[in-house]
Amino acid sequence: MGITALIRIAAILAIVLIVASGLWYVTGLRADIAVSKENAKKLQDAVDLQHMVIAQIKADQEQIQQLNAELASTVRAQRQDMQALSDRFSTSANGSKRNIGELAVAKPASVERAINKGTVNALRCVEIASGATLTEAEQNATKSNEINKECPALANPRYKPVIVN
Repeated sequence: MGITALIRIAAILAIVLIVASGLWYVTGLRADIAVSKENAKKLQDAVDLQHMVIAQIKADQEQIQQLNAELASTVRAQRQDMQALSDRFSTSANGSKRNIGELAVAKPASVERAINKGTVNALRCVEIASGATLTEAEQNATKSNEINKECPALANPRYKPVIVN
C-alpha cells in the first residue's frame, strides 16, 4: 500500500467522520427543536391560564364592587331608619320638638300603646335582620299604614316613601 492509498483511506475516513458528525449534530438539533416546541407549548398553556385567572380576578372585582355598592346602599337606608327612629322620640308628627318624658306623664296610655307597637315592630326588624323571611304582607306593603315604621327599608322593600320638601 502506498501513500496514495493511505491518503485515500484517510480522506474517506475524514468524509465518513464529517458525515457522521453532521448527522449527530442534526439529530441533536432535532431533539433541541422538539424540546423547544414542548417548552413553547407549556409556556402558551401557562399564558392561557394566566389570562383566565386575570379574567376571573376582574369578574371577582366587579362583583365585589357591586356588592360594596349594595352594602353601602343598605347602610345608608339603615342610617336613615336609625335617624328616623331617633327623631321619633324628639320630634312630633308636625315637626316640632317634643319631650317624650313629659308626653308620657301627660298621656301614659297613648305613649304605652305607641311604645308597645314600636317594640313589636322593632323586634320584627331584628328577626328580619337575623335572616327571617318576609311575610307576604311585608313584601307587598306600599302604603304608609301597611309598613313597619321602625325599619321600612328592611321590612317593606316595595314601599317608596313620599318625600315632601
